[in-house]
Amino acid sequence: MGYYAMQIFSKNRAKKVLDEGAAELSESEINYALSNRERIINKVLKNASLAPYISQVKTLFSLLQDYVKGDYREIPWWSLGSVVTALLYILLPLDAVPDIIPIAGFLDDAVVLKLCLDMVSKDLEKYKLSKVAGADESGHLDKTRD
Repeated sequence: MGYYAMQIFSKNRAKKVLDEGAAELSESEINYALSNRERIINKVLKNASLAPYISQVKTLFSLLQDYVKGDYREIPWWSLGSVVTALLYILLPLDAVPDIIPIAGFLDDAVVLKLCLDMVSKDLEKYKLSKVAGADESGHLDKTRD
């Protein structure tokens, strides 16, 4: 991420963004994030500061989809809110450091995403384990397992 990125957009400021977004989370925001999945993924893929996180971003979308379908609900609302906030933050062109500013414009997006991933890492690991443990041959979660 680099020292310069942290100077532009501090970790404390990123945490404030995530905390405020998580506190205001609604079902409609979850659905909005899901409806913009391709736009967010494309933005991640096209930017050097975000591209290393593509696998994690796809996992976040999988988690949101399973949450909405009711296939996975073992995540705290705050963690879910942080995930949605981080994904929607990537989508915003005019955030703390506007994306039109070369290089620096996407560094704040990366700081927010990385902090979110760090903050919800245990919840993501539980989700991934549940996918492995509860998946049947078709790849759907087996709702009969405990």
